[in-house]
Amino acid sequence: MTKSIRSILIRIVLVSLYAILVMKLVAFTMSDDVQYQSHIPHQVFLIFYLLFFSLNTEGSLFFDRFLNKNLPWFENPKKRIIIQLSFIILWTFITIGLPFTAWYFINGKSLAYPQGSVILFIGAVVFLVGFIGISATKNFFEQWQSSLLDSERIKQEKLKADYQVLQNQINPHFLFNSLNVLISEIKHDPNTAVDFTRKLSKVYRYVLQSKNHDLITLEKELKFIDSFIYLHKTRIGNAVECTKNISEEALQMELPPLTLQILLENAIKHNITNEENVLKISIHTDGENNLIVSNNLQIIDNVDSTYTGLSNLSKRFELLNKDGFSYGEQEEKFVVTVPLIEE
Repeated sequence: MTKSIRSILIRIVLVSLYAILVMKLVAFTMSDDVQYQSHIPHQVFLIFYLLFFSLNTEGSLFFDRFLNKNLPWFENPKKRIIIQLSFIILWTFITIGLPFTAWYFINGKSLAYPQGSVILFIGAVVFLVGFIGISATKNFFEQWQSSLLDSERIKQEKLKADYQVLQNQINPHFLFNSLNVLISEIKHDPNTAVDFTRKLSKVYRYVLQSKNHDLITLEKELKFIDSFIYLHKTRIGNAVECTKNISEEALQMELPPLTLQILLENAIKHNITNEENVLKISIHTDGENNLIVSNNLQIIDNVDSTYTGLSNLSKRFELLNKDGFSYGEQEEKFVVTVPLIEE
């Protein structure tokens, strides 16, 4: 028996005991001359009586769980409390109010119950509704606490991702390669060395500034990638080709900063890149708010791929509650789909 089923059964037993207690209290407040008179057997009445009380509780809690998925407390608390309170009142009327109204007519429009007993019963129903409200309040605080933890977790994940990207960019391998290229260009082509230095400066400036942003426009990310590709082309020549085909609408859409850097770095790291085996990278939009980044496969055999960078990117989109990030081999190409986010 699962935990949820066990909880439901325990709750039904407790509500049934409560309903029986209410019935006993109502009977206790009645005078001795009031007797049960109906065409419906007493046992059948008791079954339906307990069923209506349990339906009231379980229906309200089921709707509470439904709203947790479709209208969480932290998204719009005012709207949530109005909808939930309205449903609880309506559902109480349907499951308890209507059946006992029908009971009134079945008994020939005469309940023959003292006023005090009726008030006691109504008060017990109100108390039951209050119990459901307490459960919803408990759920609210649990979701509120969970949202705070999620928010903190997102911050921590972002810090880790930013630190990892910063490490990747400033690691000795990348820095030494860049400095060696710069020294070589200073000797042979000072003009190129100046351009290389400017591009290198832009790359590092963008990396450092990006940690202050959760999202950045695709237009800015593409400008950064131009500088990033320039550094690699200066180092390895025309062994890398990058083509872009981006719609005007997509340029103002957003994505996590340094997304393209991770994807391009991943392609260059795991594929052969020389004049005989040109690495062809394509960046384009598909008309469905997706950015497609692909490259031809020229896998380096001795490089182990753990897809850590891609996994981290997938996690960042998950934390942003944005579906659609995917990657894998398709028709002799490695293709990554990046969902763009509207401002």
